[in-house]
Amino acid sequence: MMNNGKTSKFTVFAVALAIITLPLSAIAQTARIQSIAGKGKVRVQREKRTDWLPVRPATELYQGDQIFPDIGLRVYLQCPGVSNPVLVRTGVVSGMGSLCINWANAESRGSQAAETLGGVDASIPYLITPRHALLLSATPLLRWNPVSGVTEYSVEVTGPKGLMWKTKTKANQIIYAGKPLEAGLSYSLIVRTNTGKSSQEDIAPNREQKASNLEFVILRQSEAALVKAQAAKISPTPLNSEASALSLANFYGNYVLPQSVISAYKLPANTFETYSLTGEAIAILESLIQQGKQYPLIYRNLGDLYWQIGLVHLAQANYLKAIDSVQGLEDMEDWTLAQYSLGQIYAAINYPKQALEHYSQARVGYIFLGDSGRADVLQRRIERLKKTAVNLANVKNDVKRK
Repeated sequence: MMNNGKTSKFTVFAVALAIITLPLSAIAQTARIQSIAGKGKVRVQREKRTDWLPVRPATELYQGDQIFPDIGLRVYLQCPGVSNPVLVRTGVVSGMGSLCINWANAESRGSQAAETLGGVDASIPYLITPRHALLLSATPLLRWNPVSGVTEYSVEVTGPKGLMWKTKTKANQIIYAGKPLEAGLSYSLIVRTNTGKSSQEDIAPNREQKASNLEFVILRQSEAALVKAQAAKISPTPLNSEASALSLANFYGNYVLPQSVISAYKLPANTFETYSLTGEAIAILESLIQQGKQYPLIYRNLGDLYWQIGLVHLAQANYLKAIDSVQGLEDMEDWTLAQYSLGQIYAAINYPKQALEHYSQARVGYIFLGDSGRADVLQRRIERLKKTAVNLANVKNDVKRK
């Protein structure tokens, strides 16, 4: 056993984080329920699950799923690669593979950038957006944590050519209005309070190093044009439904730069896939919530985005809101996934007891959903985490004895 408390803590953290990261890969495109009209339920059986469960509008659907709407309903699907909605027959079971024709694989983003973890100290104006992100706009909204008792913030944006803009504001957000920002270059945002706190002090719990690699990069015209064209296919009209809003947010949140252009952006080859259009995705979902659409599905997806850029407390808050806003069986899947994500967060920041609590709740959820495979995988993870918790406790005891 290692005697150095700091080294051991970092080792446990690395093990926990390794559980939640995935390499850049291809994932299947998904469909969504665009609308449900009439009285009755729409039930879905997920591939490799045994139970049928009721679902809400905007629920994501996969090629192997089956759907059964009650007679009297009018149910429309938003299929991948198709602009016009697809009407689902009622009173019969339909396979999603036959309802949506143009299924294909899409590239998903890679692992979370571990060094971005932070957003836990309320006395620090930690960065919210942009934070380790790609941007479509050269005049982005800059946003940070509002600190209680602060009457003024100093804002600086720097880049390869030095200081680009410096200003002061009483608000916790401001639109960039400095020298023109160039596409493909990395820029840094620093916020300081009039009480002496800085965004550069951002740090995650139980870690010694500060949050880093928080730069933002504006897309070049060639990449931005492709993004906008794809966004127009996903939502050809203004965002007038939860389904199209969530689909577009999912596209932005999963976007990765083509590998052929990485050299032009001068991003490290081993981390370029962790940069996404998260700011755009977050703005879409927060707009839905402001419109009163405060559903578990939306809160959970927003929690995913905040966790993606390392904001621990904002991710936790949205996952807890997802859990608290559950109204019925239609929300059981989101309840389960929110519990699972909270387990991931607590495992990554070295709170094994809390991680075990939420993983155990998620396992119950998977059993209820008829997904014994994931329940079994999660049980094995729980057993490994129990061993990690014991090791961490032993390390703390060793440190105390010294």
